[in-house]
Amino acid sequence: MNIVVCLKQVPRDNSVGIDAQKRIDASGIETITNLFDEYALEAALYINDEHGGDVTVISLGTEEWLDQIRRAMAMGATDALLVTNDADYDVYAASQIMTAAISHKGRPDVVICGRNSTDDESGAFAPMLARQLGWTHVTYVNKIISSSATHLEVERQLEDESETVRVTLPAVLSVSKGEVEPRFPSLLRVRKFAKADVPTVTVAELGVQPTSRAQVVDRVPPPARKSGEIVQGADTAAKVAALLDRLVADQVL
Repeated sequence: MNIVVCLKQVPRDNSVGIDAQKRIDASGIETITNLFDEYALEAALYINDEHGGDVTVISLGTEEWLDQIRRAMAMGATDALLVTNDADYDVYAASQIMTAAISHKGRPDVVICGRNSTDDESGAFAPMLARQLGWTHVTYVNKIISSSATHLEVERQLEDESETVRVTLPAVLSVSKGEVEPRFPSLLRVRKFAKADVPTVTVAELGVQPTSRAQVVDRVPPPARKSGEIVQGADTAAKVAALLDRLVADQVL
């Protein structure tokens, strides 16, 4: 079975800035693989353990992201592709580019994405990708129950219930946090893939002209958190009493 996993790199923490063009400025902040994309990779490797085949990770970004792609290969991915970007793309344009990248690598049986990225939180990429591909899409998958050459049976967690869904391939899955944590690559495999060649391709070479449908016209950062306050008192009992008085005054209690 041939599986593609879409990986996105995100800032390790959310202490980002906003520049004069209203773009997110994450300069100086380490990038990591999006958490939900790691669960997507684990789901792909789980299916691959059962059936064999190829697990290809594809990412849209800069060459600074090669280390995270190599880490995915150390975890078990058998192939990779980095699409080097030359602009800031919205989620619709990104889905167009990734559709072309998937076709560039050949027709897979399954494409697996994370539920959402932890930077823009839109959750729109996987549904848009499925629309571009013309495939069925199953959201909020948290468990792969069974798999065959033609079908997947998965569990999806909703707000108040869980569903078991049997989907005909090819299909796109978007994965939530699952029961199985992403595997850790062994030190031996990390060293093996530390300098691995990762194929790269430009957006132009893919022959796609992405079109943006949404433009951010303003960004307002959240107000800074108030500094903490230390409750004073002669002893522990006095401090507790003062704390309770403050909570009542602030209508917390």
